Amino acid sequence: MSEMTVAAGAVESFAAASAALGAATAAAGVADAGASAVLAGAFGVIGQEFLAAFTVAQANHLAAVGSLAAVQSATAAAATAGLAAVQAADAAGGAGIGAS
Repeated sequence: MSEMTVAAGAVESFAAASAALGAATAAAGVADAGASAVLAGAFGVIGQEFLAAFTVAQANHLAAVGSLAAVQSATAAAATAGLAAVQAADAAGGAGIGAS
């Protein structure tokens, strides 16, 4: 049998940092979403072709930012769930030792 050591505090810190990063990334995407409207006023009729291309690029960028935020949040959830599973298995194993 092999041994496994888990530093619960480190996993909890990692999960909290991942959750905070996911929230910050999502907030940055929301803040960035208004850029097209601001540029429309600045470029006017002359910049319509640029704005059309920029709008497509911006939509792709915002989709990627949203995906990144989702991955960061899922990483936090997976770390939390994994730690809970390890702690539950450890507690069950410990209970089994005393029951013999």
